[in-house]
Order: sequence, then structure tokens, then C-alpha cells
Amino acid sequence: MKRNGFTLLELVVVIAIMGVLMSIATINFNLWQQKAQIEAQTRTLFANLNQARIDAMQHKQPRSVVLQAGGRSYQFQSYSSENQSRLSGVSTEAQTVNYPITETSGPADNVTLFDVRGYTSDTGIFQITPMGTSALVDCIVVDSGQTKMGKNSNGTNGSCTIQ
Repeated sequence: MKRNGFTLLELVVVIAIMGVLMSIATINFNLWQQKAQIEAQTRTLFANLNQARIDAMQHKQPRSVVLQAGGRSYQFQSYSSENQSRLSGVSTEAQTVNYPITETSGPADNVTLFDVRGYTSDTGIFQITPMGTSALVDCIVVDSGQTKMGKNSNGTNGSCTIQ
């Protein structure tokens, strides 16, 4: 007897296998997408911190990056002189972010101020949360004369391995 086509049982098994494979692919895609967004946010913050440092040197006026409460946004501030209070800068631009930013071992007022030479005494670590993801870069170390990107090595605040 010649048989054409597939049985209902064969079709159900194939559809079940396809469903399992699709669910695995969806989970991996969501993790990959989160990883890409964290890396992009880290690189954007890194570029913005460096731009504030460069603007301070070019315009011979202090510039700052102020992390807002909750870490969901930050803004850039400009100052008319070096003697101006660090909390009285004029806001020039604001950025909102998808993932919260925490600043560890930095200034208590969340202001990273660059002087006219591009130096800062507000050293610290900007950490993008959630921590412990597979993102290649998720933290930024601000030093007196330079800014570096890195990876949170152990999933706790205040730890950033420079890459």
C-alpha cells in the first residue's frame, strides 16, 4: 500500500519541536538585545563625559555632567567662571536613559565637574544596571585626567575592570 503525506502525529511532533526552538531563539534574542542596549548606553555616556571634558578645555569654562536622582537621566551644565558654585551651572542639554546609572565612589552630589584644563577631582565609577549581564562594557571610570570604559567583573557596585 502506497502512503502519501504525513500523519497527524508526525505533524504535531514537528510543530512541537519548532515551538521549542523558537522559544529558545526568542530568549537568546532578548538577552542579546539587552546586551546591545547596555553597551550602547555605556558608550554614549562615555562619549558625553569626554565631550564635556573637551568643551571645558575648548571654551575655557567649567563643564559638568549631573546624574539626576534615580539615575534615569543626566544633564550637562555650563559655568561662567571657575568660582561659580558647582550646583549653579546652566543646563545646556539633558539625556534620558533606558537603564539606570549609579555612581559609586564619586561625589555625593552626583556632579562630575571638569575645570578649564579638563581635569576633575570628582573621580568615580558610573555603573549601568542591571549588573552581571553579558555586555562587554557596562561601567565607566572617571579619573582626574582621563575616562575609561570597563566591565563590572563581580556584579557588585564599585567594581570595574578596565578593558
